[in-house]
Amino acid sequence: MSKRLFTTQIKLLESNPNIEHVSERAISYKPEFKLHAVQAYKSGRAPMQIFLEAGFSCYR
Repeated sequence: MSKRLFTTQIKLLESNPNIEHVSERAISYKPEFKLHAVQAYKSGRAPMQIFLEAGFSCYR
């Protein structure tokens, strides 16, 4: 289990329209985004590219 907590990123992550909910330990994505991400991945796009195009930046 991951020990990473999303304490400082919660508000930023929740502002993304592809996010349904964020807790300290988990991110819940909207079903439409999940479907789009899987279809994009199957068509050959890299996961990083999919997330960057969906408005996510590197949250480190």
